[in-house]
Amino acid sequence: MTTRAELGTLEASGLIEIAALQPELEYLFRHALVQEAAYATLLKQDRRALHKIAAETILALHPDRQRELAAVIGMHFEKAGESARAAEYLLVAGEHAMERFASREAIAFFVRTDDLADASQTDVHLRAVIGGAQAGWGYTEQKDFLGRIERAVAAADRADPRLVAEAYGWAAFLRRQRGEVPETSPQLAYALERASAISGDLDDEAGAALPKALLGAFVAITGGLREGAQQMRESLDLIEKKGDPVSTAMVSDFLAMTYARLGDFDVADETMARSERMADESDAIARVDVAITRSMLRLERGDTEGAYAVAQQCSARAEELGAYACVVAANSIYGAAASAMEKLPNAKPALERGSELCRMTNMAPFQTLTRALLGSARAELGDLPGGVADWDEALAAAKTMNDRWGEAQTLRGRALSLAKQSNPDWTAVLVDIESALRLLEAMGARPSVARVGHERADVLRHLGRNDEADVLDRAAKAQARELGLLDAVFA
Repeated sequence: MTTRAELGTLEASGLIEIAALQPELEYLFRHALVQEAAYATLLKQDRRALHKIAAETILALHPDRQRELAAVIGMHFEKAGESARAAEYLLVAGEHAMERFASREAIAFFVRTDDLADASQTDVHLRAVIGGAQAGWGYTEQKDFLGRIERAVAAADRADPRLVAEAYGWAAFLRRQRGEVPETSPQLAYALERASAISGDLDDEAGAALPKALLGAFVAITGGLREGAQQMRESLDLIEKKGDPVSTAMVSDFLAMTYARLGDFDVADETMARSERMADESDAIARVDVAITRSMLRLERGDTEGAYAVAQQCSARAEELGAYACVVAANSIYGAAASAMEKLPNAKPALERGSELCRMTNMAPFQTLTRALLGSARAELGDLPGGVADWDEALAAAKTMNDRWGEAQTLRGRALSLAKQSNPDWTAVLVDIESALRLLEAMGARPSVARVGHERADVLRHLGRNDEADVLDRAAKAQARELGLLDAVFA
């Protein structure tokens, strides 16, 4: 009996069914239990031999579709006991998944590749851990990715130096994301030094462009606005030339946010146009990222109602996608907008969720800001001790990681919330406001400087220093008009 006749008999018996006719005939078992029973009748040695034959047959029949079929080929080689060959194809499967924006699928392939590759496959290990970091940094905890990267570079004596430099760049980014700073983290300092030194020796800026841009983003998020913007600008063209629309859109989002905090709204809009163009070619998460950035730009401009509505939608969509980094960012903006609109019962649960996910994803700079906003929400809802504890935690974290933006926003939030308590200590409120203002002025954060300048004038009036307050308020309103801020207090 021919193979086709035997397949016909099995189909007629109801054990298998046709899954596809094109590009070639494909069958599936009708039930997984039937498949398991058939598989169990084979000796282990026979199973391995058949899996190897299956992999090699696919390669022979479809030499032009190896990338598309890499996951199936890798699975067969793995079950055949050919771990090294399996790793090579599962790596390709992971990279192919990334090209299709299937990040979760890619993560699984990269982890499996790293587990299966042998000690001689140093480049395979490096490509897997770099891919895993890129695909997964916004989804889940990074400890495992960081450990994998550092193990891979430690064993990479004979690896492609471009991969080694890129791996060190990702190690530095993941450590920075956890809140580490070079001054107190020898591992971070070493990773930064090695990434820079190897890239410099190779005269290869493109390989380390994405980690450099992401490090620049975290420099900006923590208050180094102009320095971070410069790092991102220098990297963005190189990232786009590599044909990576997801990363291009993401870095453009961070850069637009930084320009908005500086008050350079026209440049922020131009950068957002680039991000939107790239996101249209990318996945759903990239499009959510763009919408989150738009909500943040609205918040910086003073359109709190618009920011509130967009951020709320982004948070819900990001939760559906499991994109926890997006949830954190959206909830932070939503919480800030809700607090500004005095919708504190809405702000508190969103900020609590954001704080929880910050810990899960190790997004330390967002943790500082989220904790500060949560402290203000609790204090204004009647839980002053809870608010004080949150502010203290936020300030301690900000000091540890040199997060000047988080420190300034915490001081500002504490001052405004304490001013709303019964019998406020206006002198203590003024100390916080003036400390926040000095930090913001040093960063060049003009929209925030205008707002805090107006708030400082209001505190001075409560202290009876009306003439001084009037001068400061006029200056704040003039700056707000120059920037085009939409806050009601500047109307």
